[in-house]
Amino acid sequence: MKFLCLIGDGMADFPLDARGGRTPLQLASTPGLDALASEGLCGLYWPIPRDLPPGSDIGNLSLFGYDPHGTFTGRAPLEAANQGISLGPDDVAFRCNLVTLDDGVMKSFTADHISSEEAAKLIRTLDAECPHDCSFYPGVSYRHLAVIPGGEVKPDALVATVCTPPHDISDRPYSEHLPKGPAGEYLRMLMEWSRPLLERHPVNAARRAAGHLPATSIWLWGQGQAPRMETYRERFGVSGAVISAVDLVKGIGVCAGLEVINVPGATGYIDTNYEGKVEAALRALERVDFVYVHVEAPDECAHEGIIDKKIAAIEAFDRRVVGPCLEAARSHADWRVLAAPDHVTALSSRTHAGGPVPFAVWGCGVASNGVARYDEASAEAGGLVIDPGYALIPWIIRTDRLDAHSFQIT
Repeated sequence: MKFLCLIGDGMADFPLDARGGRTPLQLASTPGLDALASEGLCGLYWPIPRDLPPGSDIGNLSLFGYDPHGTFTGRAPLEAANQGISLGPDDVAFRCNLVTLDDGVMKSFTADHISSEEAAKLIRTLDAECPHDCSFYPGVSYRHLAVIPGGEVKPDALVATVCTPPHDISDRPYSEHLPKGPAGEYLRMLMEWSRPLLERHPVNAARRAAGHLPATSIWLWGQGQAPRMETYRERFGVSGAVISAVDLVKGIGVCAGLEVINVPGATGYIDTNYEGKVEAALRALERVDFVYVHVEAPDECAHEGIIDKKIAAIEAFDRRVVGPCLEAARSHADWRVLAAPDHVTALSSRTHAGGPVPFAVWGCGVASNGVARYDEASAEAGGLVIDPGYALIPWIIRTDRLDAHSFQIT
């Protein structure tokens, strides 16, 4: 059997007062997702265990089938794995956003969606000129890494420091959310050190001249040490591949022993190369059993707090990813297709939230439970709720016949 998992990051949401109490999924036109729901099995799934903070790191680990209680050591180490950065036993990796801080406010946690090319120049300058025991590695757009070896500061102190994700404080004062705890002073010093260097950099001068926000500072968060995970082959006896623009998701794939496929033009935003991801996924299924296709755009648009933009991102995911994948799957009797988000990203708060999200699985051996449409309310009406969060994909892979009564926690 072949398994195709289509992940619309942060698609799920809460009812919007401004839109008559409907969610973005209810407002969007999603014929592909609706077909998966009506022809297959649709329900609610808890990707974030109730005792863990909501985020793409926990949510995607859960979707992949890993219990985050035992495997999650931090977001940044997973991103480091994708970049081929080998962490020593005393190394602590941090997610390093390029952000725009203005008048005490987190004006943009993406530095106005700075391009990867511009960002790489800034990060390389930081790495070359940093007088402290810290290395910087360029990633995609605003998403980068810093690695601090045990030396100036003990690893335990770095890991124990409380660091706030910058997307949690969009357009809000940031001073109360600077790093706090055993290594807080050291991390705040690094962030402050970056500001004059970025201020005078030619990349930022060019961005200002072009009417874009500059990257005014680094923001350190998501820290941890190297994870240890069983591979998919060891756990489930299947081969697989991962397609995403996001280092975090690709890093989970690396740690899971899956093939990571890099698609040209995959940006992690609404302008991503949807068609390239679909083409790569269908081609990969000719040689592997399982492909995980991740699209970041709905999450990014929700962080911006723009209702119509999130709806447009959901519709693009449906029209340009789900629809073509379902059309291809219809000609294969041994395929299963799953669609799900990794967490709620609430337009009301512009950040991640816990709670159940809708999922739909279609294909070989799947029995419909009579849900007509893919959205939160319709999925709830189907009466199927899966908890804990880490059991969804193992259930789909291991169970021959899927219906509303076949679910077992694994």
